[in-house]
Amino acid sequence: MRRSMVFVLMIIGFSFLLLNGCQKGQEETNLQVLHVAAPASPITLNPLFARDAGSLEAAALLHPQLLGTNPDTLEVEPRLFASFELQADNLTYLFRLQEGLLWSDGTPLTADDVAFTLLLISHGDYTGWLYPLLRFVDGAEEYRNKRLSPYAQGEISGIRVIDEHTIAIRLKQLHAPFLSYLTFPPLPAHKLQNVKVAEMEGHPSLRNVLVGAGPYLLAAWKPDEYLHVRANPDYHLGKPKIAEIYYRFIPNIEAQVIELLAGKLDLLPTAVKVEDVEMLAADRQISIHKNERLVYDYIAINQKEEGSPLKDKRVRQALAMLLDKDELVTNLLLGNAEVLHGPLLPLHFAFDREFSQEKGSLPAARQLLLQAGHPQFQLKLIFNSGNIIRENVALLFKEQAAQVGIDVQIHALEWEAFLAALTNGDYDLAILGRSADADPDLSFHWHSQGAGNRTGYANEKVDRLLEEGVAVLDKERRSELYRQIQELIVADAPIIWLYTRQAIHAASADLQGFAAHPESLFYNVHLWSLAGREDGL
Repeated sequence: MRRSMVFVLMIIGFSFLLLNGCQKGQEETNLQVLHVAAPASPITLNPLFARDAGSLEAAALLHPQLLGTNPDTLEVEPRLFASFELQADNLTYLFRLQEGLLWSDGTPLTADDVAFTLLLISHGDYTGWLYPLLRFVDGAEEYRNKRLSPYAQGEISGIRVIDEHTIAIRLKQLHAPFLSYLTFPPLPAHKLQNVKVAEMEGHPSLRNVLVGAGPYLLAAWKPDEYLHVRANPDYHLGKPKIAEIYYRFIPNIEAQVIELLAGKLDLLPTAVKVEDVEMLAADRQISIHKNERLVYDYIAINQKEEGSPLKDKRVRQALAMLLDKDELVTNLLLGNAEVLHGPLLPLHFAFDREFSQEKGSLPAARQLLLQAGHPQFQLKLIFNSGNIIRENVALLFKEQAAQVGIDVQIHALEWEAFLAALTNGDYDLAILGRSADADPDLSFHWHSQGAGNRTGYANEKVDRLLEEGVAVLDKERRSELYRQIQELIVADAPIIWLYTRQAIHAASADLQGFAAHPESLFYNVHLWSLAGREDGL
């Protein structure tokens, strides 16, 4: 495939990279093969135990979701569950599976598999991260605490299998976001019911997905090179149009661009640099795709250090005034982002486009610092090295802070050191990214007891409103509550919100039907095709 002259210029000094990984052109007998770049190898291929974004993304090729979320509205929609209905008590959900579901070994996928998976997640020995989502199921907490068996056996009072296609789940209290939690896959009971729950995470059937039901089936996994998958002819949403996918692990984005321009990759997902967009878009054999995401960047503020000026709300409010966020989006991100003023994102149904922080000024920030009794002090700001956007944000922040009497010391840290510093609290400020849920419930990060509340944020009124918000089904009322909560949180200035960035993907112009989901790259991968290439299925 002939590419533009840009490739000739870029390849100088990098040609050795072209020898890395699985090479296109080797599949002469099957041209319906897609090559996708990934920054790193997944740690596991099962999302019930995944703790990193790479594992979750790769696992989506191999596992079907019980429920999905609409790419445009984030409304819950059918996947394995063909239908779902909330009963009159507002506590019991009735779910019906699609007809004719099969595991890849030919065994029917039934409601017993779903019940087994719910038992597994609720078991006291489960080592994954999903249990907090199921703690609202009636009887799940009691089951977790009893540990009557080392296996995912027994019963949870709120889970009832009605027939092979139907299961009822009863909650102990009304919980509006519950359906949005059921986006995980079931596991095959016939393969795993005799495996101890404590040994599940390392079990070969989970790590290597020996039996699956997703759009693709595992062909090979070479952790330092690629994940190779083949289309599942029995996939419940239809046989994928692309026969095979190589998910290639190329950590260097420049190397990814080179391979795309050379025709050795078909898709660079999410991580295309904003400064490369114009160059790539000029190549007629490349298409640029963009979509909003449930992710935002922010500056974390460490309030846990005794005697720190950051424990004073006025100091934090002053820090929030220093950056011109519109300038960041226009000049650093070239318009591929949206300024963010609080924790609700544009994709959330509760998002309020009229909400914004009052634009401060350097004199106003200085006045707040004087009122707080902190006219001059020093702060340590960290970010992960290699992230040019965050480096520039840090430099701009340092420049503005100096004008109000704050000496900001910048530290660019390698990823492992950056994570260690965050864990140990060895920072005053840190530039980070954070993902949000499809439902606008903010409890995970902002309730005082939230599992993701790492800053120690606590506001009794926010807690009370969050608890009210999940106990209301009416969207309009929930929106009102979450907007109130947002105002309270922003007034406390626990972090500095920056922007929510678009995902930018570069793909071969041959790739048709590609439309990335805000939460999952491969959400509708079965609909993708490669125009002009022979169907190898």
